[in-house]
Amino acid sequence: KGEDKAAIEAKMQELAQVSQKLMEIAQQQHAQQQAGSADASANNAKDDDVVDAEFEEVKDKK
Repeated sequence: KGEDKAAIEAKMQELAQVSQKLMEIAQQQHAQQQAGSADASANNAKDDDVVDAEFEEVKDKK
């Protein structure tokens, strides 16, 4: 039984390490996606041909 406990603890340690690496990768991918969507939003804002203007409504007299 002592060997089984040691094997289980070793596997738990290995699982914890692998889980940590997986979480780091997931966080990096999430950060890249956030940066990508922020860049896309900035590019869309730059591509718009928006002109700030004032106007006066003139009604035709008939």
